[in-house]
Amino acid sequence: MKKALAIGLTAALAVMSSAAPASADGSGRWHQPSCETVTGDGTVTYTRDEGRTLTPTSNKLEPVVYTRGLVTLDRPDTLLSLAGNRLSRSSDAGCTWEPVGEVPGSNVELSAARGDRAYAWDRAGHLSLATPDGVTPLTSPAAGLAGLGADRRHGDRLRVADAGGQLHESRDGGRTWRSVGVPAWETDDLRSVYTAVFDPRNLNHVVLGASGSARVTFNGGRTWTTSKGLSATGTKVNVFSAAISPASPNVVYVMGLDLAELEAGAPSGGRHIYRSWDGGRRFIPVVDQGDGITIPNGPLLAAHPRDPGVLYFVWGTGWSSLGTDIYRYDSWRDRVSTRHNAYDRVTAIAFNPANPGVMYLGLAEEV
Repeated sequence: MKKALAIGLTAALAVMSSAAPASADGSGRWHQPSCETVTGDGTVTYTRDEGRTLTPTSNKLEPVVYTRGLVTLDRPDTLLSLAGNRLSRSSDAGCTWEPVGEVPGSNVELSAARGDRAYAWDRAGHLSLATPDGVTPLTSPAAGLAGLGADRRHGDRLRVADAGGQLHESRDGGRTWRSVGVPAWETDDLRSVYTAVFDPRNLNHVVLGASGSARVTFNGGRTWTTSKGLSATGTKVNVFSAAISPASPNVVYVMGLDLAELEAGAPSGGRHIYRSWDGGRRFIPVVDQGDGITIPNGPLLAAHPRDPGVLYFVWGTGWSSLGTDIYRYDSWRDRVSTRHNAYDRVTAIAFNPANPGVMYLGLAEEV
């Protein structure tokens, strides 16, 4: 692992962020879960120690299920989860869960928005409004989506990136759309776009991960910049996952596969977690695969909501009942710590708005 830069600036941002209220939208009234058992279908639990111990669930998780959507809402103590196509809600800070509707699509994810709502979307272009009361289908601007972002001040204002790297905007909650900016890649240089992440404070700031590279815009897609630093030799790096720090949007994490290192048989297999301190213009590798750390293609990345120097990422498998490792990368100490659990995978992470030390985990069972 290599030292991250700009530690002093990031430390100041972390202090400012941790001293601030949880949010201005009422999440300060959130409570921490007090139950000893989570009541529901077993797809969501919580931990107070970063995954060392998980709160037991009333029902055993039955295969095959993937909980890819898990968000907290600004209504106090309210969460939504998506396990397969089933939308569920909790109204008591994650202690009890009940189903409220069915969402179309496959491997559907959730993006939280202002106004006690979330937007459910998948790579095939399915799009829905999800609330504690149910599901409303919406119109998608494209046949394939790579990511969705919601303005944290206006829940009706959305942006998505389609599979070709073109941004689209809706100002009426996903009912109508218009294209904004230009595609991130020219038609003759079209890439497979694996992921798109939006800065919730500024939807003009978007990071795309794709085959061979990553690109970033700060002006809503009018211009795009190719990220530097992913490869020491300038060769192609496939960027499968990305996360913008909620605590400091200048801090961006991505997972990339360096194809030249892979072909050369490097000890890391070419797999790294990278960190940027300038919003995604330049990255440095901070975690390498190896020494007990497994980095798959496209791992779940969850940036700490108040500390820009902390990132959680996950590896898990149902093969041979190996279970799941939740890794915590700490840039202050340049260290990765590991917490293990017996579930096949952890496929979603959310943080309690009143106390981010309480982490909600969306679970998967494959075997």
